[in-house]
Amino acid sequence: MASNDGSPDRPANLIAAAHTAASWARARRTTWTDPPVSPVNVVATEPRVKRTSPAAIVPAREAAAPPVPPAPVANLPPPLASAPPVPVAIRRTVASLAARTAKLVAIGAPVMRWLPRVAVAAALLAGGVASRQYVWNPWNMATTSKTPVAPIGPAPGNPAATAHKARGGLRVKSTPPGARVFVDGKMRGVTPVTLADVNVGRHTIELKSDAGTVQRAVTVAADQTAELDESIFSGWLAVYAPFDLVVTEGGRAFRLDDRNQLLLSPGQHELHLTNRTLGYDVVRQVELKPGETTTLSLKPPPSTMTVTASEAAEVWVDRARVGQTPLTDHPAELGSHEIVVRRAAGGERRSTVTVTVRPFTLNVDFSKP
Repeated sequence: MASNDGSPDRPANLIAAAHTAASWARARRTTWTDPPVSPVNVVATEPRVKRTSPAAIVPAREAAAPPVPPAPVANLPPPLASAPPVPVAIRRTVASLAARTAKLVAIGAPVMRWLPRVAVAAALLAGGVASRQYVWNPWNMATTSKTPVAPIGPAPGNPAATAHKARGGLRVKSTPPGARVFVDGKMRGVTPVTLADVNVGRHTIELKSDAGTVQRAVTVAADQTAELDESIFSGWLAVYAPFDLVVTEGGRAFRLDDRNQLLLSPGQHELHLTNRTLGYDVVRQVELKPGETTTLSLKPPPSTMTVTASEAAEVWVDRARVGQTPLTDHPAELGSHEIVVRRAAGGERRSTVTVTVRPFTLNVDFSKP
């Protein structure tokens, strides 16, 4: 056996032996009177020490039972006239294959008993691997949920969103030229200037120069050019107040003429108006337009006066009776006023006073000359 196992022609010998054994088995099958005996079992139960040829075995079996005509079998080759003897090498090869097959069957029996358990364990393991993302990642269900996603792009039915933003043009001139042009607070050039990329709509245009500042509102239409032509020169400011005022701006003082007017550059101004005598001090924001007169009217809030006398008396202010003494916290306009205090027994006292932003007090003593 060892020499046969190591032979390089072992595969060819095995194939030849298999063909020969098959032919012999078919030939013998036609003469069997009882269920055929497996060649493997015959070889396995045959004593190894006794080497009996198939020719000797056949006569013995035939003598034990009379021959019976074989039953017709479909699709079998015709029987051979005489079965050739099986070579010893083939028998040994068949015996070796039978022994190895029996060993494999003996080994595989325990394996077959454990095979269903192994299959169940493999199925459980595969299920665990497939579901591990849900076991170890509790957030996976939330991330895999079908959440509606907003479509990318403009909303249907909104033509403005599907088209580019409409634009128009703007042409700006000024007199004198050289004024800085600001569109919605952003500088866009110096006059004269033409802008071709202005958004459609209403815009605030501001022209700034040494002569002053002019501010205008302009509406730009799509595919059209709006024009703005402004003259930047001084305007008039008329100030009306019940008393004299000093007008200053940025430390610079201005003097009002006999019409209470002064000439200022156009644009925004922050004016400081004061009267030191009356203690009046206010700040006002004004905007002057070129060549136009802007009016600023001031009406300061009234102050108060209190009049007392050594005797009961009537109080008159600017020729108007306002009450009797004691007169307490009576409203009075800022400025100069004439106060007359008249007692019932006769006699009066006249005073010209100046009422300031601070409360005013007058005390009349009739006992003194």
